[in-house]
Amino acid sequence: MKCAICRNGETESGVTTVTLERKQTTLVFKQVPADICENCGEVYLSSQINRALFKQAEQELRRGVLLEMVNYADDNLCMA
Repeated sequence: MKCAICRNGETESGVTTVTLERKQTTLVFKQVPADICENCGEVYLSSQINRALFKQAEQELRRGVLLEMVNYADDNLCMA
């Protein structure tokens, strides 16, 4: 797909690191599947991956985690 930011590049499948912060908590998800612009590097996450990341983040917040770094894994994060 054409990048909505730079309007010059095309996106390619790849992986990225996503950092989520709320209050005192910082969560870092590594190896997250994404479409990435080959020109400017803008990252696009699917709605399914977004939902899975936010669901995991809510669970970590309830546990009281302050800092957590995990590798993204479809089997334990992707909840439809």
